[in-house]
Amino acid sequence: MYRSVIVFPVLPGKTESEIRSIADRFTADPEGYLESRRLAGTTLERAYWQHTTMGDFVVGYLESDRSAADVAATWARQATEMDRFFMATVKEVHGIDLTNVPEGPPPQTMGEWVDPDVTERRRGMAFCAPLAAGQEDRGRAWAKEIYGSQEMTASRRSMNQNVEVATLTETPQGPACGIYVEATDPFEANRTFAASTEPFEVAFKDELHILFPPFIDFSQPVPGVTEIFDSRALLNPA
Repeated sequence: MYRSVIVFPVLPGKTESEIRSIADRFTADPEGYLESRRLAGTTLERAYWQHTTMGDFVVGYLESDRSAADVAATWARQATEMDRFFMATVKEVHGIDLTNVPEGPPPQTMGEWVDPDVTERRRGMAFCAPLAAGQEDRGRAWAKEIYGSQEMTASRRSMNQNVEVATLTETPQGPACGIYVEATDPFEANRTFAASTEPFEVAFKDELHILFPPFIDFSQPVPGVTEIFDSRALLNPA
């Protein structure tokens, strides 16, 4: 299984209705959505609207049987009406033309932690932040080491998390890291992480202070994140 966190900057001046338009269309046409995502091999899709001082973003989380680049290539073939709507709206709202192969590397998941002892799916939360200049290689090496550690497992279990994924994406504004957290309450887990004085979390945040610009403070909860779509809710409406 591939897990990816994809960052979509929102073009200036876009309204809430425009930002939510893709999620609203998915919800209004579940059969069209499922056909599109079945062809792309996508098994779970969630999306979050994030307000930041750099502008707004939609941060998507995907689980699929193929890489994020291959999923996008399937969408680009525009095999279904939903695909065509999705591609056109991404270009209109986010300024990204998914029908063209972008310059630079495809999205790369640098860190992935999943608790094998948790079998149910929980709530998600995703957000993004720009990487500090020239920190890509350091971030990849650190994530590869830390996400596989026993300390990471103990830390995240203490916050009732079961999934954490970090993906590096090239955006028009430069490299950005998208982070997805799944937990009993992911927002509370984020608040707990931000406030923690446990040695592992302190060291984790110290490294983040190097990898990200000074104005990104992971000792504070991530503000301005709202869930706008969850494919599991679409399949299992309340």
